[in-house]
Amino acid sequence: MLRLIDVCKSFKFGKNKTLVLDRVNLDFKKNELVFILGKSGSGKSTLLNIIGGLLEVDSGKVLLDDKDITKFSNSMLCNYRNNMIGNIFQNYHLIEYMSVIDNIKLGQTISNNNSDIDAVLRKLGIYSKRRVKVNKLSGGEKQRVAIARAIVNNPEIILCDEPTGALDSSNSIKIMNILKELSLNKLVIVVSHDESLAKKYADRIINITDGKVEYIPQVDDKKFRNVDKRKISILSILKLAIKSLGLKKGRTLFTSLAVSLGFICMLLVLCLSRSFKNDVNRLEEDIVSSFPISVYNGESSVLDVDIVKSTDKIIRKNNDYYVHKNIINNNYVDYIKNIEEISYIGYEYDLSLPIISDRYKELDNTYLKISPGNDFINDNYDIVYGNNIESIYDIVLKIDSNNNVSSELLDIFDIDNDIYYEELIGRKLRVIINDDYYVKNGKYYFVNSNNQEIYNKSEIELEIVGIVKEINVIEDNSYFYCNNGLIDYILNINSNSKIVKEQIDSDYNILGIGMDRDYLLSYLGYESLPIGINIYVSNLVDKEIVIDKLDKYNDNNDKIIYVDTMKEAINILKNIINVITFILVIFSMISILVSSLMIFILTNNRVMESVKEIGILGSLGARRKDITRLFNIENLIIGIISSVIGITVVIFLIDPINYLMKIFLDSDGVFKIYNNLVMIGLIFNIFIVVLSGYIPALIASRKKIIDCINNRF
Repeated sequence: MLRLIDVCKSFKFGKNKTLVLDRVNLDFKKNELVFILGKSGSGKSTLLNIIGGLLEVDSGKVLLDDKDITKFSNSMLCNYRNNMIGNIFQNYHLIEYMSVIDNIKLGQTISNNNSDIDAVLRKLGIYSKRRVKVNKLSGGEKQRVAIARAIVNNPEIILCDEPTGALDSSNSIKIMNILKELSLNKLVIVVSHDESLAKKYADRIINITDGKVEYIPQVDDKKFRNVDKRKISILSILKLAIKSLGLKKGRTLFTSLAVSLGFICMLLVLCLSRSFKNDVNRLEEDIVSSFPISVYNGESSVLDVDIVKSTDKIIRKNNDYYVHKNIINNNYVDYIKNIEEISYIGYEYDLSLPIISDRYKELDNTYLKISPGNDFINDNYDIVYGNNIESIYDIVLKIDSNNNVSSELLDIFDIDNDIYYEELIGRKLRVIINDDYYVKNGKYYFVNSNNQEIYNKSEIELEIVGIVKEINVIEDNSYFYCNNGLIDYILNINSNSKIVKEQIDSDYNILGIGMDRDYLLSYLGYESLPIGINIYVSNLVDKEIVIDKLDKYNDNNDKIIYVDTMKEAINILKNIINVITFILVIFSMISILVSSLMIFILTNNRVMESVKEIGILGSLGARRKDITRLFNIENLIIGIISSVIGITVVIFLIDPINYLMKIFLDSDGVFKIYNNLVMIGLIFNIFIVVLSGYIPALIASRKKIIDCINNRF
């Protein structure tokens, strides 16, 4: 039995409060057709909405057998409306843009009931209209659709608010005959002001006047079924969302396109940035064997105090720079030689190393560089003509990327015009040792100025055997490369020269120039240490190991600072890419935020447009979270569509972007799509879209069902 006990309900209009139901007591049997009659404003519809769980009472109880529905939680109240109540409204409250069968399935979707819809439609005489949109139906047909939707989930109680109020007499009779038949197995409560219909069809008539009714106790031992716990499935909500978006395809597509713009910008920026960084990483891997880690003797300026700071020494500072002095000693040279991961070691010396050409002209020895090894030239240079170095008497000429050579290198051979490669092959240079270069006069030694004489006396003759060009241009200039064993050979000879021996035994500078005695000995080739060391590795992994070992040396010895030119250059390039990426990402984020604002506004508009649908779903038992999920899933679908559009556009742009990069940057096939970035971008885009619509979706779920149905919000 359904029982109302002392139910009171009032509404607030402005500052005034009006009592609509005043201590109403009523009993309803499980199977009967009850008419509630009264004037407009007497409280009929309010009473019906309280029974249907659409309105809360101010006080009193509504008992379904022994359960007080006024104490139900929101979830239980949804279950109650879902499988116990079927609402038939005066104004039908159908979704006009949906078909008959879709409107009826709406009730079935919420209840998860598998009733035979076709049988219901045939019973109500509207089977032929099942594919017709509701806005094409007559009033009587719409009401029968409303009845079909109300009974499709087989409710126990059918509540009818003025079901014939908008119908002619013929249709009114048809509807009442249907309701009368339904009352044989269900409780049908009809709110009406039509007394003639009530007398003809009602099992019982209840009159309500100014919110009061006369209480006549009823006896009924039949019980209603239990309120089942039912939840709308995600699949059902998904179907509703797809149908809702499909009915407004234009707006859905426009929204998706607008959102995709921000996603396209973000994806382009991320993939371009990754492409450039990968290109830089490949470049770094390609040129790692060409760029040395360099160590130079003497003072250098350091910006980072962490490199030179000490716990037991005072650090000298010059303005914003910290001054550090490297002291390369035999211990350090030996330490480096024992690092297995090093491929080549090149040394630079400050030596007396006169070089004279076969035209008796002297060459500045800075134009003669020591090759770290024969394989070093094979690995990093193209031999454009001739051969590589094979002995200590071989040298190769390194030309720049345009096949140019410094005039100083040609002047020593009396060449003043362009020359073919083969004309340089075989040209001679001679290195002059101390005993041939320095002559004694009194207590001092002097340089022999007769180049022809000293050239003819020298036995160390170098021959140009090849011409080479860098594979990866590091130093776009020209010089000679000699064998790394040549310097060792010369140092061995000069360390035993007359001038060195006399300088060792003398306490004055025997060259008579302003030079420290120990430095002079080193300059003359006695116990000479390199002033610079260039360390070459074959790959980045070995480079990290070498750098780690160089750092470990500094842990236990006086610090020797090294310079990683390649890393500094690459870091500058990476920082530029990062800055540009950051700026572009900011602009992309602004675009996404604008899109998010648009999603917020459009979702809010959809909520306002869908107020009636929200009310209908709520009256059919949809929970607040179901309403929220519905709008969230709609936004999720928009996010997915916009992401698919964005990914498609970016894929389409791969070839044009690479073509433009080829023209303007001379980079071929740099831009690529990265699956992990696409997935991250896709998830982020969908998240932003759903998040942007979450607040309007939440607001939609909080709206009162009865206000939504009556468009009061």
